[in-house]
Amino acid sequence: SASLSFEAPTMFSTPPFPRPQDEQPAGGQAPEPKELPLDAETIEKNRNARIPYLEAREAVELEQKELKAVKEKIGEEIREVCRPEIDEYVDCIVGRIFSVMQCKRQALVMRRCLIKAESPEYVQKRTVEILQEREASGASVVNNAAKGTTRERRAQYNRAI
Repeated sequence: SASLSFEAPTMFSTPPFPRPQDEQPAGGQAPEPKELPLDAETIEKNRNARIPYLEAREAVELEQKELKAVKEKIGEEIREVCRPEIDEYVDCIVGRIFSVMQCKRQALVMRRCLIKAESPEYVQKRTVEILQEREASGASVVNNAAKGTTRERRAQYNRAI
């Protein structure tokens, strides 16, 4: 009695793009990236050909992304401080048709809390702290050493940074 063996049909006898043994990372770690993908002469030539307005625009957009993330974090913190007042106002306003006049007292209490918590000194202090925290943790869009997007590295390509 002959045993029947069945092999599933494969499209390729070997994987189409096998990774050569020398390219495989040792120990599951990614290989170290090269310091600069281009030589200094090419970088300087490309840098001189760039439009200054677009360089400045790129720098501003990166800073705006960073500040937007910081403002969201500060907003979360301020909402947590005033959570009881916000909840009172929301409880009052939900389910009513003409709620503006009926919930005016809760709205004023909530607004006073938000204004008190969101003082310019507090916002300025927390902005600096959060920017430093983001740079230290590697979450920064502007200066992230883990991703290789530091200010120094970006300055080689963009004069506005």
